[in-house]
Amino acid sequence: MVVGVADTVRLGFVGTGDRAFEEMRDLVGMPDVVLAGFCDVAADRCAAALARVNAVLAESGRPPIDVPFFADVREMCEAVPLDGVYVSVPPFAHGPVEHAILDGGRALFVEKPVALDPGMAREIAAHARQAGVVTAVGYQLRYFPGILRARELLQGRTVGLCIANRFGGVPGAPWWRVQSRSGGMLIEQHTHGVDLLRFLAGEVETVYAQADTRLLADLPGLDIADVNAATLRFASGAVGTIANSCALVDGLRLPGADGLYILAQGLALALHGTGGTAHFDGGAREDLPGGGGGNAAMNAAFVHALRTGDRSRILSDYDDGLRTFEVTHAAHRSAVEGRVVRPGVAP
Repeated sequence: MVVGVADTVRLGFVGTGDRAFEEMRDLVGMPDVVLAGFCDVAADRCAAALARVNAVLAESGRPPIDVPFFADVREMCEAVPLDGVYVSVPPFAHGPVEHAILDGGRALFVEKPVALDPGMAREIAAHARQAGVVTAVGYQLRYFPGILRARELLQGRTVGLCIANRFGGVPGAPWWRVQSRSGGMLIEQHTHGVDLLRFLAGEVETVYAQADTRLLADLPGLDIADVNAATLRFASGAVGTIANSCALVDGLRLPGADGLYILAQGLALALHGTGGTAHFDGGAREDLPGGGGGNAAMNAAFVHALRTGDRSRILSDYDDGLRTFEVTHAAHRSAVEGRVVRPGVAP
């Protein structure tokens, strides 16, 4: 649904945890944006999210808001006029939620990863195209100035090598340790690194991966790979690697190991978080800006599209987010099956 430029944009949320609050905090600072409905299987999370939002409003001297709570997404969509809905649920909970939102003709914003099952994600993508609604996926790193500058510097250059690394620990949520619930670190967390590879270097054509549980086998309830490495071939001909591990526990650290590195014709990029450095042939160097603003820009792009119908500021719609998921899922399949896999191609 597209509203007029001067109209209020009314938004709902399915899932009201920490990540959802990051979006809410941006949205309540935008003029004529209303948080109109919260849906969560746990009503106390809705109440906690509303309290945090009202604390943000109080800090800036604005009055508190009241938002109705729901346990069922269809009930929320039927009871509350909404222009768009943010979906911020664990990976295993995708599917029925998105279809319920799309059945009502609402715009759809989905936090990463878009699903755990490629078939389900493709069905959602087809439903969204059929509904003709605005969609977006929460790959906020694309919107940061340093990343956008890196993309600009790569235009017209031949890319040779791309590397994306992520090393960390095990989050506290019990479902994160279970492959069938989270998809593992590569699909649930390192999806950001893989997405930036696509954003900066183009589509991935083939993946060959190896993974295992080597270091955390004794951790209760864990069945995900704790080490993963993949080799990529891009459609452009560039080659790349992905490496990740969630085995940095008990104080283990790998300083400076996380990041994304691209070697292109006359240019070497080292990206860490939202900024980094660009090194040019001849010895010149450019510091790429870090800092904030990317998440707010992502939410502003979604709201702008709802107000005007102009989707050009959305840097990852659902179809694009699906392609990133297909790369990470292909790497998982490759490690399980021991063969080269083409993202987006069914077994």
